[in-house]
Amino acid sequence: MGKGKGKKKKQSTQKEEAASTTRDTSSEQLQEGSASKEETASTSKAASSEQLQVRLPSQKKEQVAQRLPQKQQVPPGPPQQSQFQPELQGAWGKPQQAPPAQQQQGAQGQPRQAPPSQPRQAPPAQQQEAWGQPQQAPQFQPRQAPPFQPRQAPPDQQQGAWGQPRQAPSAQQQGALGQPRQAPPDQQQGAWGQPRQAPSAQQQGAWSQPQQVPPAQQQGAWGHPRQAPPAQQQGAWSQPQQVPPAQQQGAWGHPRQAPPFQPQQAPPFQPQQAPPAQQQEAWGQPQQAPPPQLITGAGDAKLITDKSKMHSDVDKQQQATTSVESEFSQISLRDPLQSTKTSQKAKMTSSAMKQYQLAIPKRKNIMKAGTKGIPIRVYTNLFEIIFGKDFVTNAVHYDVTISPIASKAIYRKVFEKCRMKAEMEIYIDEESQRRKTYTISLKKVANIDLSWIKHLRPGLDEADRDQTGIQALDIIMRHAPESRSLSVGKSLFWEINDKEPLSGGLSLSRGGFMSAVLGWQPYINIDVSHKGFPKSQNVVDLMAEFTAVRGRIPTIPDPEEVNKRWNREKIEKFLKGLKVTYEIPNGRSGTNHSTKRTYRLNGLGPKASMHKFNSAKEDEPENIQTIVEYFAERKHYNLRHPDLPCLWAGAMDRREKIYLPAELCTIVAGQSVNRKLDEMQTSKMIKYAATDAPTRKRRIEAAFTKIDVNTSSTMNQEFHLSISTNMKEVDARILPAPVLQYKATTARVSKGIWQMQAFQTACNLEEKSWTILDLTDFRGLDTLIRDFINSLQQCATEVGMTIGNPQVPWKSLRPQAHAEITEYFRSKKGSKLIIVIIPDRTDTTYGKVKQITELSLGILTQCIKLRTIQQRSYSAVKNILLKINSKLNGINHTLTTQSIPECLKKKDCMLVGADVTHPSPDAINIPSIAAVAASSNDSAFQYNIALRLQQPKEEMILDLEEIIISQLNIYRQKMSYLPKKIIYYRDGVSEGQLAQVMHFEINAIKRACTRSKAGNIQITCLVVQKRHHVRLFPTSDRETDDRNKNVRAGTIVDTEITHPNHIDFYLVSHASIQGTARPTKYRCICNESDYTEDNIEELTYYLCHMYARCTRAVSYPAPTYYAHLGAYRGRALIQGVNIRLDNLDAEQNKLCMRMDNSPMCFV
Repeated sequence: MGKGKGKKKKQSTQKEEAASTTRDTSSEQLQEGSASKEETASTSKAASSEQLQVRLPSQKKEQVAQRLPQKQQVPPGPPQQSQFQPELQGAWGKPQQAPPAQQQQGAQGQPRQAPPSQPRQAPPAQQQEAWGQPQQAPQFQPRQAPPFQPRQAPPDQQQGAWGQPRQAPSAQQQGALGQPRQAPPDQQQGAWGQPRQAPSAQQQGAWSQPQQVPPAQQQGAWGHPRQAPPAQQQGAWSQPQQVPPAQQQGAWGHPRQAPPFQPQQAPPFQPQQAPPAQQQEAWGQPQQAPPPQLITGAGDAKLITDKSKMHSDVDKQQQATTSVESEFSQISLRDPLQSTKTSQKAKMTSSAMKQYQLAIPKRKNIMKAGTKGIPIRVYTNLFEIIFGKDFVTNAVHYDVTISPIASKAIYRKVFEKCRMKAEMEIYIDEESQRRKTYTISLKKVANIDLSWIKHLRPGLDEADRDQTGIQALDIIMRHAPESRSLSVGKSLFWEINDKEPLSGGLSLSRGGFMSAVLGWQPYINIDVSHKGFPKSQNVVDLMAEFTAVRGRIPTIPDPEEVNKRWNREKIEKFLKGLKVTYEIPNGRSGTNHSTKRTYRLNGLGPKASMHKFNSAKEDEPENIQTIVEYFAERKHYNLRHPDLPCLWAGAMDRREKIYLPAELCTIVAGQSVNRKLDEMQTSKMIKYAATDAPTRKRRIEAAFTKIDVNTSSTMNQEFHLSISTNMKEVDARILPAPVLQYKATTARVSKGIWQMQAFQTACNLEEKSWTILDLTDFRGLDTLIRDFINSLQQCATEVGMTIGNPQVPWKSLRPQAHAEITEYFRSKKGSKLIIVIIPDRTDTTYGKVKQITELSLGILTQCIKLRTIQQRSYSAVKNILLKINSKLNGINHTLTTQSIPECLKKKDCMLVGADVTHPSPDAINIPSIAAVAASSNDSAFQYNIALRLQQPKEEMILDLEEIIISQLNIYRQKMSYLPKKIIYYRDGVSEGQLAQVMHFEINAIKRACTRSKAGNIQITCLVVQKRHHVRLFPTSDRETDDRNKNVRAGTIVDTEITHPNHIDFYLVSHASIQGTARPTKYRCICNESDYTEDNIEELTYYLCHMYARCTRAVSYPAPTYYAHLGAYRGRALIQGVNIRLDNLDAEQNKLCMRMDNSPMCFV
């Protein structure tokens, strides 16, 4: 008889997938694949269903095998097309007039009558410009429909930053059944109450079809109008377009005649023909659309056709709304806002992704890569997978259904015991007396081919590689280790303890990471892993920890402190979602049943001494008692902490809520939580986890032994696999470091470090042109500030700067005095620089300072933490000068003429770095922020930054086309010509997102180049990946020269453990300050300039020496680092501001930095 436990649960089902050999040996448990892996398809085969009767102790239907991706089913009929109208903004954010146009959709959703090939015109869209100046709302005119009478929407007041009210912008909104409604013009409030105007928008044709646009008055630089000529929009993937002569805006707004545009000559190619895809028009009316085209490699042109004829909304939007724009102003420095794309999501079909992956350029010599540098050998934490002669090359994918639902912890035991049996009884929970019957159903989904993995080698046809196969291999290897440990993502934890506290209720646990990876052959990647788990402790002790004062944890928490709003919020946020064990001491409550129960918490409740309820049973009269009285009378237990809040547990929709006394609850051990660590926890985590390279290597080898994958019967008996017990030893090279140019001398790099000298271009701070603001509320800081000023002036002399005396007296304000701080900065608007001293452990003050100065007033600031002033470090003062000189538009250093990489020698290249930062997993209503940094001249030192708000977790930069147009405009204004090459370093994307980058972002760059009339700009794109677990270790002490025993700076590996066909390499460009150095992985996915591996590797390594903030080589190239800094700055600029995710257009308008005179203010 099976035994069950707990309440009766509703019957439901939950699918699981299993893999088994075609020999019907057994089903294999499958673990969830990495999020970075592409969801590829596996077609449904003839399904066989089998019913197994087993008796299990819980109710749940689960997927026992790791979920392998299934083939996407294409729904009948064409997909719908989303309707968006991107806004077009002129130079300096001034509005430009758009010509009248026909509306795509008629009232009541009536389809438009024009065929897809007919040109269409964009309506004048009245939108709110930056800083809230009103403009006339457009009159909505349906296409081929009677004039529609709009209804008026009342203005709405919204809350601006810092609580200042602002007027909601006017907008065209969609009425019921697609009926448009018209909002009256209204004033919108900027970030700090400054009025601003929104630009008008032009609507694009579908799939880059040319649309006729009559001449329109467009806003030029400095507000001068200019005529926009009609233009033909560029087709997908850089097809040339004819552009007639246009009147172009000259410098300072004076018109000039542009010469006739000569279309760029694409190399001849024979595109494969694809049938026209039916695309969904508004309200389901199809239209004909040509397939997208792809150009990658050295000028090769290939046609990419989506076989499924199914594209995402964003695909269609980008194809249907590629705006027609006249030649832009050469002096525009402000980035135009194309914020309508912020609400979109970047999605692609699996067939389209596959074809993009096949178009990634390959190495010229399949068996060789780069050649420069000193050859060496290094160890890596990859272990070879050994295939036996009887290796099973076919696995079977099953869907497994268990009903009713059981807890996930029971699944593995259940599935192991009934794998090869039709019916059996299982005793899982010995405490329960209930008998339950469960049904397991298996349904065959597909066969999985594993043969290509065994024969993997350089030059293997990419079409033979199936991501599902590597996922299946990963599941096979992880099956046994996961049954013996706690699995969190790809990491395994076998010892969860509280020996190393991280503060805030968390403690550190060490484990191991394992994952199957592909190089020139398949490997298993083993690494050490660290994670903070909630400590298993009484909740009263947790409350004491959260109410500690200056690190002192009270023995008994003070109820008044616990019930203070800020402490209560912190405690509730930590406890929400956690499981606790509820138990009355001695385990009895006057009955024969144990009181031990497990509950999941929803938050905090009222005090036990205050909350009253009816404790009477059904057959008893009403008895109103407090929780304290109830426990004393019914449970014979006197609560010791009656004034602490109770814990709210149970179902959230339960009519009578369950409140548990905190002192009777203990947090269950081993619970995985995905929350952002605070500053102190992060510091302690780094301290515990950072070890030198030899220690890291020993711990990896110990983790390999602990994981013990070779003893798995699934590995050695069912699939005939084994893992080498030795780390892989591979060829590597040490690249030569560049020589750096300062004003009068050069600096040589040694061990990744060099000596600072007189800046190449130094900027000065004249007498009383700067001042200091103290926001620390720390007494006795005057003397320290004077010492700091003296050190700053002395160091400035050494690097060629002149810093006069600041304005005195300097001001001290409380960090909470927002109004006073704002007024102070307003009074110092003419200052060249304000140094702001902020508290050590808070970024709230930092964010508020940047919001006031950069969004509202345009004042340059340099924030310094209090401890930096107190430490009086000479090296810290030098680093501050590096930042100040860069912010003042100075140039600290460049590469010498002899060290300029081959890619940059012609001085015709724009370097671009891009990154997207996402909110923490526990954040609510916080957008993702995209940042793009682009070089503005040939120094490879000075960059401009552009920021965009996006929907949370959206990785693709959906407004990249407008950003690149703006950056090209700035480059032309500085250099008097446009670049001929763009090298694009894209950070933060995974292996499974490479095709999306090619489709959404490289396409966007190509469209931007065409719209800017820049001719045939060649694009090279490298994806920068830091979130991996590959490490490199020297083979002897002679191969290292730092105290942490890492490989030398400049060590590169581009064979054996990299992609077998693509330009792919690991580079350790820096000397690690602490811990084991993490190599950065680079993958070239577009190479139109036909650079060699040596060209790309040299450029990448040299750019790691061009970071403005230090005199050390950094771990990845400067443009990528600046994009990361820009994204962090964007996070500070929206901190504490209520962001409306349903109206990111308006929120984007507030994120308009007024720092045109200091483009590198973000360093």
